[in-house]
Amino acid sequence: MGTRKPFLILACMAVFVGLLGLSGMPRADEPLPQAFAVPAGVNHNTFMVAGDSITAAGSRKVAVGHVGEASWVRYVNTPGTPATLAWTGGWALGGAQSGDMAVALRAGSADSLVILAGTNDLAHGNSHTMIGENLARIARIVRAPMVLLSSIPPRDDAVAATVAYNEFLKTFAGERGWTYVDASAGLRSEANTFIEGLSDDGVHPNVEGAKILGAAIGQALTTKPMQAIADTAGVEPLG
Repeated sequence: MGTRKPFLILACMAVFVGLLGLSGMPRADEPLPQAFAVPAGVNHNTFMVAGDSITAAGSRKVAVGHVGEASWVRYVNTPGTPATLAWTGGWALGGAQSGDMAVALRAGSADSLVILAGTNDLAHGNSHTMIGENLARIARIVRAPMVLLSSIPPRDDAVAATVAYNEFLKTFAGERGWTYVDASAGLRSEANTFIEGLSDDGVHPNVEGAKILGAAIGQALTTKPMQAIADTAGVEPLG
């Protein structure tokens, strides 16, 4: 009997630890998800994201709070100053088109929703009309007083299409009452390609490029007044 009691205690402890894991609590060897690692006691403006590889930067776990090193999300707060912007979730994945985002993004609420979408849509030949319908669907999923629509970064192999698309985004945001920010302006040369040193492949910002992109989005999130989302009832979702 004396040998069975320690065994029973250990078994109960194992079950308890297992239940903690099932409850979603992080294990001791797991880092706190980036999306929720914000300092306490500071007022934050929260934002959610919808995006592709430019936002995910290699991570497949954006929905649970992880992005790669070259994600702009890491750089929205000014280095050396107290963080005032808190990323609280959303969805992004490499290769995602706007329609994928509209299907995969889950309902939530935040002060702002940041949408950076379209690079892969252009690569697949999707029309501006189709993308616009998807963007409207995305905005309806998240309850946010402010929708921030960002320009996409340069694409060195599709300069004209990227320039035309960003002009479309600017007009589309204005029609919806959203905020448009040309966050990619600091990445763009006079030829509308990436400035040398800010991309390793002519499509995705590298870490230095992501810092510029993130800083521009962060500034827009902190300086633009909150706006009510325009009525989008007239835009029917795809499918």
